[in-house]
Amino acid sequence: MEFGGLLMTKPNYNNMNRAELKQYLLSNRNDQDAWNSFFEQLSHLDPNTGYSSDLSPEEMEKVFKRKLNPTNLE
Repeated sequence: MEFGGLLMTKPNYNNMNRAELKQYLLSNRNDQDAWNSFFEQLSHLDPNTGYSSDLSPEEMEKVFKRKLNPTNLE
């Protein structure tokens, strides 16, 4: 994509986590590819927890600890 003589490349949405993609979308609301990627990520979440269903028990434990103690940076 070229804009004003500058070559612009789109970011790799697959390498962004959900928070990064949401932040990108705040500034690029018309980027349909980014929205598609965002909704694709949402479709892989466990509807009961809001987290990816493929998280290991250790990863899920870290998530719970962060939720219970948000000042803990672990």
